[in-house]
Amino acid sequence: MTSNLLKLAAGTSLALMVAACDAQPYRSDPGKFDPLVSKPAMSETIRSEQFRSWSTSDRAAFLAGRVIAADMLFRAGEIEAAAAQLSGLSQQIGSVEDGKLQSLGFLPARIEALSAALELGRPEEEIAERFADAEANLSDVLSASGAEPAEVVAFLMRQAAEAYDLGVRYGDVIDAGAYQAAYGFAVTARDLISPLDEAVYGDLRLELDILVLMWPAAGPLPDRTPPPEVRMAEQFARVKLALATLP
Repeated sequence: MTSNLLKLAAGTSLALMVAACDAQPYRSDPGKFDPLVSKPAMSETIRSEQFRSWSTSDRAAFLAGRVIAADMLFRAGEIEAAAAQLSGLSQQIGSVEDGKLQSLGFLPARIEALSAALELGRPEEEIAERFADAEANLSDVLSASGAEPAEVVAFLMRQAAEAYDLGVRYGDVIDAGAYQAAYGFAVTARDLISPLDEAVYGDLRLELDILVLMWPAAGPLPDRTPPPEVRMAEQFARVKLALATLP
């Protein structure tokens, strides 16, 4: 009885998570960038029209999140789960990519080589090097895009919130791939903000650090208890507030 009540309480937070991503806090400047104002659909297989609608920085951030999620799983010894994060991703991107990412230096061959290395069971040292190459390339593309960090973080938070909503229900992991992708998006956002001016981004950096730390220490493994949905909703809201109060 107690267990069922706890799960019911956790499940009610799904509505709060949507509210955390969609509701707009009061701001004195209505023309300022509005973070997390919409909640686009997220799935392991992205739709062509959805990907085309994103800016180049959003495309790079999405790919970075998936690669980082796969990297974490690889380091945890979850090779099949790591490969699943990247499975078919290169083909999907190749079928809709209009050259905008490549114009900023994106090298799709690095993700293709990484995916192949995972599927073929190549030595760990080789796979780790390929992860580093792919992540460095996507980081360079994000820098070259010239996008405002706040805009990229807001996009990543929308993706993370939607992925977590798909992945966790009533305190249980129901879609490991989505749950793990949410972690990758959160880490990507944190890593993007970490080296920036603390006087400007300090509060946002703190909230992103807390968000990432809410996952189990070993990462988003399906056999570990996920963070309670209500707490995740609250933390997404705190990140949104930190975004909205940037100078």
